[in-house]
Amino acid sequence: TASTVFAGGPAVGFVAAPDGVPLCVAEGGNPQGPPLVFIHGYSQTYAVFTRQFESDLARDFRLLALDMRGHGCSGKPWTEAAYGSAGPWAGDIAAVLAARAVTRPLLVGWSAGGFWIADYVREHGAGDLAGIVLVGSHGGLMSARINPALPEMSKAMRAANQGYPPDIAEALARGEQFVPLMSARPLPDDVGRIMYAGTLMLPAYARRAMATRTMDNADLVPRLRLPVLLIMGDQDRSATPDQMRALAAELPDARLSLYPDTGHSTFAEQPERFNREISEFAARVRPGKQP
Repeated sequence: TASTVFAGGPAVGFVAAPDGVPLCVAEGGNPQGPPLVFIHGYSQTYAVFTRQFESDLARDFRLLALDMRGHGCSGKPWTEAAYGSAGPWAGDIAAVLAARAVTRPLLVGWSAGGFWIADYVREHGAGDLAGIVLVGSHGGLMSARINPALPEMSKAMRAANQGYPPDIAEALARGEQFVPLMSARPLPDDVGRIMYAGTLMLPAYARRAMATRTMDNADLVPRLRLPVLLIMGDQDRSATPDQMRALAAELPDARLSLYPDTGHSTFAEQPERFNREISEFAARVRPGKQP
């Protein structure tokens, strides 16, 4: 479909997923540049990447970001089957890459976005990707050997989402609790408002459906032979620095970049460093491709 450009932002349009779900896709930057595809986290939206779309990355790269099914301005299917396995999530990413003629992208996944990238690798392989950046995410690639608490953490998260109530007042309260957990210090006001709005846009029925699936992707580690960059704040609660170092050591071609005094949202807490490292990593995985 045709895209609309809102004031000061990227062009936003829609792509149909394989099962017909409309997927909201934002695009900006240099249309001739190498493609960077940003994938948001759980209960979030493409709009959290405002510090990337408005940065020097837009001069050198073609920038795309999508709202995954159930999230943001994308469609919110009712059935559990639309959320409960790797296939639909992998299909969302594949559909956007195909519809927008994106070749050899660098996929950048924040938090749950890293798990959805793993879904794509599981269903479509990694051969058409230039590289992967996992931001505040182990993508399910971390085994219980590295973090023995993972099974219990996953069980607790599933239980919390299975019991999420379809109540507006409760959603508002939980949204207010959610945003401060995303960073070590208060986020910029605009990013905080986007995250608050994003978490309200994921319906309770979608949360419950998503809670039915496994997120263990440790079996994919040997298949990820492409370059992988792990970006993590040292105050991030999703994993410890030592656990992320252990994961990087297990992957065939990976390194960890650790951000001091930073939480779960490195792209918003330290955007200058984040954008520079994304640009440098992109130059490594696609040498000679920058305009």
